Amino acid sequence: MPRRGLLSTLSAEARTLAVPGVRARRGTNRSAGWLAAALLAPTLVFLLAFTYWPLVSSVVGSFQRFGRIGAAPSWVGLGNYEDLWHDALFRQVLVNTALYALVAGPLAVLFGLAAAVAVDGHQRLRLAARTLIFHPVLLPTVAIAATWLFLLNPVSGPVAALITRLTGRAQGLLEDPGTALITVALVAVYKNCGLYMLFFLAGLQAIPRDLQAAARVEGASEWLVFRHVTWPLLGPITFYVAVTAALDALRNVDHIFVLTRGGPANASNVLLYEMYLKAFEFRDIGRASALTVMMVALLLSLAVLVMPRLERGVHYEA
Repeated sequence: MPRRGLLSTLSAEARTLAVPGVRARRGTNRSAGWLAAALLAPTLVFLLAFTYWPLVSSVVGSFQRFGRIGAAPSWVGLGNYEDLWHDALFRQVLVNTALYALVAGPLAVLFGLAAAVAVDGHQRLRLAARTLIFHPVLLPTVAIAATWLFLLNPVSGPVAALITRLTGRAQGLLEDPGTALITVALVAVYKNCGLYMLFFLAGLQAIPRDLQAAARVEGASEWLVFRHVTWPLLGPITFYVAVTAALDALRNVDHIFVLTRGGPANASNVLLYEMYLKAFEFRDIGRASALTVMMVALLLSLAVLVMPRLERGVHYEA
């Protein structure tokens, strides 16, 4: 057989042998693709139904004004945003939201870190701290708020009685516009700091003890060991906890429903609670949608502008 004919025959046989393998791989890839699509479908449907579609509806609704139920909405463009911007109550709500986030977020992180450092290395104390400090995390926020509503009752509450005994005058912390916002923020700190303590405990237990021991051998005090060894190695945990605490401070308002309902005189009213009032109490869907868009824009700005800057000083390797 000529050489050219032999090469043609071998090439044809090679293609004959290779095609079934290629087809088999293509069939396997298609099967894997359908399996992946089937596994992702429930999550995608959930996101479309409860996240993306409501967000799109809120954006469209923020440019409309709704009348009575059943009536067609009218297009007002940026009218809802202009009305909110010129509303003194809206500006007060923004200030309340900023103050609430600045108190509830950092204090919860600080107390969680302090509790974790205090019980780290003490097995019995660690178990007790997990029971006492983490216990509020397991309870519903409404239950925690109802408990503190009883404790802070100005007539029969033990905390109010203790404050009266110490200061010499009765004071309702939830009834005073000057203390209501700080009080509800501290209730949120009590609810969340136990969860952050567990995160910090996990981070502390992952730090090599040899590094801390070497610093002590060099004569460093416990504060210097924490400042220059422990704290930098807790950077990833601190970053995660700080972001979680900021989000919790902006989206958790269950205790405000129970404790103050935004009062007195809107002193404890925050953005998410005002959104609820506009939508479900006053049926002002247009302005509630505008508040929703502002809330999402605020969260996106935090994610895009603030988080990368905070992450620059985080070291993920010891």
